Amino acid sequence: QGDVFDAALEQALMDFQRHHELQADGVVGRGTLAALNVTAEDRLAQLDANLERWRWLPALPAERIEVDVAAANAILYDDDAPRLAMRVVVGDAQHKTPMFSSRLDALVFNPPWNVPSSIAAKELLPHERADPGYLARNDFVVVGGALQQRPGPRNALGRVKFDFPSPFGVYLHDTPSRAAFARPGRWLSHGCIRLEKPRELAAAVLGPQGWGPDRIDAVIEAGETTRVQLSNTVPLYVLYWTVVLAEDGRPAFRPDPYAWDAKLMKAIAGAGRSRGKVAQIESGCPAAKAPRLTL
Repeated sequence: QGDVFDAALEQALMDFQRHHELQADGVVGRGTLAALNVTAEDRLAQLDANLERWRWLPALPAERIEVDVAAANAILYDDDAPRLAMRVVVGDAQHKTPMFSSRLDALVFNPPWNVPSSIAAKELLPHERADPGYLARNDFVVVGGALQQRPGPRNALGRVKFDFPSPFGVYLHDTPSRAAFARPGRWLSHGCIRLEKPRELAAAVLGPQGWGPDRIDAVIEAGETTRVQLSNTVPLYVLYWTVVLAEDGRPAFRPDPYAWDAKLMKAIAGAGRSRGKVAQIESGCPAAKAPRLTL
């Protein structure tokens, strides 16, 4: 049977890989083998979970920003058509980026970073003890008894932060750590959403107010913290899709980095099916008790 794996089978395998967010190399590697071994029942459950999430959504406005946490990407829509797409870095398994909706209302150029006490205690202060001078070298100062990183090229928020009412304390922002955008799995942050193209997004949302790339670059280079209010807020949807329609109209299956599909289907199958309760189960906790996640 040495000729069984022929050109037609290789093309079929590559087509399968493309529809499962895998490298389409025609090789049955570890990831491809795992995807091939997923049962039809599990794929149907994955479809059901995503259909349930769609059921929660209102009619989406024609102008909006969508962040897909499972795919780790973001798209700005204009007149219901993609205008700007980019990769993003989202929360890791211990600091999940929740699903929510809000409205982008301001941008901050050269933002300071007010370090959450948990990150200071667990990460930065131990780093300082192991490497004295680390905090000073990276522009950290103490303000009001808490650590703050001053604006600049080392700042963890980068040069642009996008503000909006955030029920979970997560934001969209630039980052000085650019290498992570080349990774296939970009679930790496403490919950906030790092943008691959923050200046391009800033120019797109501020364009109606007369801000172009040159003006944005000039404000950033000036180095002063500058907040710009949007005259028209932009709807923002942070979503989680493990199944989407490919360009050929067929479903494309993705990884479930937070294992939310099984959790959601278990909730749906349980007694007392309720949209609100199911949504709370998947996002982790009710908004009233939402954790403060930063970065």
